[in-house]
Amino acid sequence: MYQSDHIREFPLLYRNFTPAQKPAVIPVILQSKEVQPVSKWSKIRSGLQDLFMEFCRHSTIHGISHIGSRQRSLFEKFWWAFVFLLSMYGCAKLIDDMYRKWDENPVLVAFDEKATPVWNIPFPAITICPETKIQKNHVNFTDLFMRYAHGDRQGLDRTELNILLASLQLCNEWFFVRPEYDRIYEYFNLSESIVKTLQRISLRLDDIIYHCRLHNVPCKPLFSETITEEGICMTFNGLSSEEMFHKDHLHSDYEYLSETKVSENWTLERGYSSAANLSSYPYRVLGSGYQAGIKVHLMTTKNDLEYHCRESQGFKVLLHAPSDYPQVASKFIRVTLNRDIAVAVKPQIISTEAALYDYEPVRRQCYFNRERQLKFFRVYSQPNCQLECLTNFTLLLCGCVPYWMPRSSQTRFCETYEIRCALGAQQKLMLLNARNQIQHQSDKRIKCDCLPACNSIQYDAEITQTMFNFKETIKLRLGPINITYQDIVDNKLLSKLEVYFKDVQFITSKRTEMYGLTDFVASCGGILGLCMGVSLLSLVELLYFSTIRPFMLVKRTVQRQQKVVQVVGQGKKFCYG
Repeated sequence: MYQSDHIREFPLLYRNFTPAQKPAVIPVILQSKEVQPVSKWSKIRSGLQDLFMEFCRHSTIHGISHIGSRQRSLFEKFWWAFVFLLSMYGCAKLIDDMYRKWDENPVLVAFDEKATPVWNIPFPAITICPETKIQKNHVNFTDLFMRYAHGDRQGLDRTELNILLASLQLCNEWFFVRPEYDRIYEYFNLSESIVKTLQRISLRLDDIIYHCRLHNVPCKPLFSETITEEGICMTFNGLSSEEMFHKDHLHSDYEYLSETKVSENWTLERGYSSAANLSSYPYRVLGSGYQAGIKVHLMTTKNDLEYHCRESQGFKVLLHAPSDYPQVASKFIRVTLNRDIAVAVKPQIISTEAALYDYEPVRRQCYFNRERQLKFFRVYSQPNCQLECLTNFTLLLCGCVPYWMPRSSQTRFCETYEIRCALGAQQKLMLLNARNQIQHQSDKRIKCDCLPACNSIQYDAEITQTMFNFKETIKLRLGPINITYQDIVDNKLLSKLEVYFKDVQFITSKRTEMYGLTDFVASCGGILGLCMGVSLLSLVELLYFSTIRPFMLVKRTVQRQQKVVQVVGQGKKFCYG
């Protein structure tokens, strides 16, 4: 009885034996252990089986109790095991799909919760470029070009050559793509800065703007000169050169912007500060509609019209953010002669919440100003980045850049015969960018990386127009009071431009997290609960049976073996000692 049934309970039974029985029992047990040894791996396997059965009995995960139940047949256990594995697969697949969606598109662009009033954003910067580029009293372009291209170019003096070569860079590309004009510009180079020549022959502010009013106050002095691809243009509400450029990286031959007003209380990312007042720069308006906008009368002198250099006459107008350098040729509103153009502006603003700061720019698909530092521009925006990329690409292909592109003191501006290369560089860059996006082919020559800015402003426009019969209006208004108006009627062509906000409030867009940490954990918990009935305590339970419970069982077994060894040692000493 003691050898078979109670051998495992020896430490407990030994205490109940009488002193006369103990010497007889000890040898029997020692002999039994020597005859029926138990291997180490058998003990481990038996312990793991017991641990698994205990986990199955106590686990809160659905289906596990049926797998470990002794009352279920083998078929039932296999069936429940199959269902459990199928649920695990479905759960893992759903969580993987959700993670991939979050990893590939972690940002959601949605409407903001509150409407933004128009006085919280700057009025759009307005850049106006006349299609008439040259004052006829300084130079007759057609006469100079005919003499140079079809007559005796040696008869032109140095000043006339400078004026002609500078003027050609403002004209249509027709002068550079015609085969008969392919190489005629290579004979001469500009002997002075092209910008100095353009400033001398181009139309001035008084030649372009006849009258302007904003807030019922004259606003003509608020316009300043800007160097663009259209020549010398006039800009209202743009940033100064100090705030637009890194001046230490630019050449010092001329200024691109003549604006001097400083935007002390406004930035693109943070907007107007609490210290800003109604007169803070850049300017803002107090409402929507025609009365709250700006009204500009644009003027062209009949004698200055030049259809040889430019086939279209009138003005190009660009609405842009104050922090964007104007690129008029890429997107503009055409104001034709003797027309009244009304532009209702609807701002498109996208902001980014602070929770996305820690995301990589590629994942959120935008750059904060501190993340993407441009070489020439202080403020990062997609238009500024694209202009800098075009500048670098043109320099790589042509060895020079046009006068209106930002450049360092080591980079030269393109001569007139090199403009054809610069025009080709723009077309080639567009082709390479399109190929990269459509065919996923990378070109080492272009490293633009011009993602949108995380905080940006764009101004969409709705345009209406009508005839502007200014002659009749001037006759009726100025004639009765004996004001000389004949010069205006006979020699000037006027157009009218009104720019105003369409609505007093607008809905902005905001980049937000598609899944934050709380959303991701909640979604995973919902999937686990749906497929397997798993909760957070179920995972803690699994961790317990994987770590703490095995440790406690091993510790208890070791303590029990130590007691057995101690008792057996005392028995041997009693028998033989």
